[in-house]
Amino acid sequence: MRVNRNNKGMSSVEFALILPVFMLLLFAIVEFGSAFYKQQILTSAVREGARIGMVATDPRPSATQVQEKVYAYLDDVGLDSAQSFVTVNGAGGSAGDVLVVEVAYPANFMMLSSLMSSSDASTSGTTTLTARTTTELE
Repeated sequence: MRVNRNNKGMSSVEFALILPVFMLLLFAIVEFGSAFYKQQILTSAVREGARIGMVATDPRPSATQVQEKVYAYLDDVGLDSAQSFVTVNGAGGSAGDVLVVEVAYPANFMMLSSLMSSSDASTSGTTTLTARTTTELE
């Protein structure tokens, strides 16, 4: 059996071929993790807003108070609440009425926005993440 000794640069070529694919995969994992983290923050923020809005108090919290709670939560966890848009429907109603709290937040991604096929994805890398909670007033 004869061993070919002319393979000196082969490992460098293989590394050069695999490195871009590996870096792309690593970058995609980090960016998806960031998107998932921001989505969980938005979900928690609307739950906090719904929680304050559904409690039976006299007087009931207004839509503005619920919005302020969501904005405060986003500020507390490090997201810029000035970029978010919060809508509240049904605040201040009577027991059994439906309360809907929704937040939209523009998140900047380099790779995920171009890969997503939604209509709000643009070439600038901004995708709008949304979260919504629906509950009944106590």
